[in-house]
Amino acid sequence: MLEETVDVFINRIKDIVITDQNMTSIPLAYMMTRDLPDAIKHFFDQEVEIWIREEEEKFTTTERFDYDVPEVRMLIDQIFDHLKQNATFHTTKFYQLLERAVKLEMNYLVEPHRTLSQFIFKDKNIVSTMEIYDTLKYFFRLEYYKTAISDYFNLKYLREISKEQFEELIAQIDEKAFSESRAETTLKMIKSIMSFLADAQNTQVDTLPYDVLKSAFRDRNLDDYLDLLNKAKENQDISELTFEQLETMLRDGILPGEVSEVKDKTEIIGIEKHEDIETSRPEVAVEEIDVQVPIEETVVADEDIDEDIEDEEFELEEETEDEVVTLLEPEVAEEETAEEEITEAEIAPETSRATGQVAMDLADHVARQISSDRPLEDLNNLIKGRVRRRVVKKLFNRKEHEYLNFLEKLNELVTWKDASRLIDDEFYAREINPYSKEAIMFSDIIYVRFFPKDKYVHTDEEDRKF
Repeated sequence: MLEETVDVFINRIKDIVITDQNMTSIPLAYMMTRDLPDAIKHFFDQEVEIWIREEEEKFTTTERFDYDVPEVRMLIDQIFDHLKQNATFHTTKFYQLLERAVKLEMNYLVEPHRTLSQFIFKDKNIVSTMEIYDTLKYFFRLEYYKTAISDYFNLKYLREISKEQFEELIAQIDEKAFSESRAETTLKMIKSIMSFLADAQNTQVDTLPYDVLKSAFRDRNLDDYLDLLNKAKENQDISELTFEQLETMLRDGILPGEVSEVKDKTEIIGIEKHEDIETSRPEVAVEEIDVQVPIEETVVADEDIDEDIEDEEFELEEETEDEVVTLLEPEVAEEETAEEEITEAEIAPETSRATGQVAMDLADHVARQISSDRPLEDLNNLIKGRVRRRVVKKLFNRKEHEYLNFLEKLNELVTWKDASRLIDDEFYAREINPYSKEAIMFSDIIYVRFFPKDKYVHTDEEDRKF
C-alpha cells in the first residue's frame, strides 16, 4: 500500500509542477507558487537553505578577510537572498528529491522515533540543539514532537545531545503524550496516518494494513496495542483493519470477529467524528522528563579520531592493492586510474560540495557515456575508487563479496522502482541509516544509472512508469 501511495503521490505532484514536458529545470520560486503540500514545499526550501549554508561556510574558512563586518555581512545576506530566489533544480534532481521528500514524510508519520533519529543524526553521535532545530523544519506534521523537544531543550539549557539521549527523549515524550488518554491518542494518530494516505492518493482511506499498524505501534512503544494487533493477526489472519475495528480493539480489547460478553462496551464514534493528532495535539509535561546527562565531548572526540585513523588505514590497504594491480597490468590499470581520478574529483565525499551534488555530477558523467538506445550502465563502472571503498566499508562492513552480490542483483534490474525497493530492503536488513552520507551517495549513484540527464525528455507514459 505504501509503495503504491508513494507512486501516486509523486505523479500527482509531478503533474502539478511539470506543466511543460520540455522543462529541464524547476525554479524554487516557481514551486512555491504551485498548489503543493506544505511539507513538500518546505523540503525543497530546506534543501536550498543547506546549499546557502554550505556556500556561506566558504567565507568562514579563510582568515584573509573579516566577513563579520556589519556592512559586509549585510551585502552577503543580500547576495544569498537573491541566490535563493533564483535557485533551480534540474529535473533529474527534482524527481530524485521529490521521491526522497515523499518517503521521508511517510516514514515520519508511521515511524517518527526511527525517522527523526536517523534523519537528525545521520553520521554523527552528537549534534547541537541548533542543528536539531534546523532539521525539524523539514517536518510539518506531528507538531507536538517539535514543541516538546524545543521546550525540553529550553528547560534544560541544552546545547547538544547524543543520539542515545535523543532516542530516550522521544520515547519519554510519547510516554507522556499517550499516558492520559492512551486509546484516544492512538486513534488520533491512526486517523492522521489515514488522512495523509487519503490526501496522497486523492481518495478515501478507511483501512490500514497490518504491517503499517505494526510499525506505528512498535515505533511508539505501544506494546499492549501491538500484542492485541498480533493476536488479531493470528486469530483472523487479517491483512488490514478498519478504523472502527481498531476503535473497538483499542478501547475494549475486543478483537475483530470476536464475540465478546463485555456488557458496557464503549460507544463507537467512527473516524469522521474523531479528531486527528494534528488538530488535537496531546499535552506533554516536559518538566517530568528526565534524560541522562550528555556525554563529555572529549570522549566523542577520541572516538572520532580513532575512526579517522581506521579509515586512513583501510584506504591505505585498498590503495596498496591498487598499486599491485598497477604492477601486474600497467596499461589497464593506468586507464582505470585515470577514470578513477575523474570520478573521485567529482563525487568524493571529502570534497567541499554537498553529498546531494554527487548525483548531479555523476549524471553529467553518465549522460556523456550512455545514450538512450544503449543498455543501462554496469554499476561496477560507476562506483569506483574512494567512493567504492567507502561504500564497502561503511555499508557492507568491509564484506566485499556481499557488496558484489548486491550490485549483481541491482544490475539485473531495469527500473528504478525495483532498484529503490531493493535498496530500501537491503538498508533495513542491514540496519543502515538511509540518511547517512554514504547511504545517500550510494543511492544517488544508482539512481542516475536509470535516469541520466539526457533521458529526461520524456512522455506521459514514461512519467507513469517512474
